[in-house]
Amino acid sequence: MKTLVVAIEGMHCDGCAGTIQGLLAVEDGIKASTVSFKEGRARVLYDPAVIGESRIVAAIEKAGYKVVSAA
Repeated sequence: MKTLVVAIEGMHCDGCAGTIQGLLAVEDGIKASTVSFKEGRARVLYDPAVIGESRIVAAIEKAGYKVVSAA
């Protein structure tokens, strides 16, 4: 398992964070995620043999949010 922390722009409320968390929950290979509107970031626990960082970022950006950094 690996952890990816991404900074996200475009969230306006806790509902936005919930939307992102829901999108991540349905992706294969993601074991857990926490998304914080207040901090403007998401922390994702994932299996790198199943899903890559680029696909995680794409899932977030597909909903109209912008990932500004990933580590």
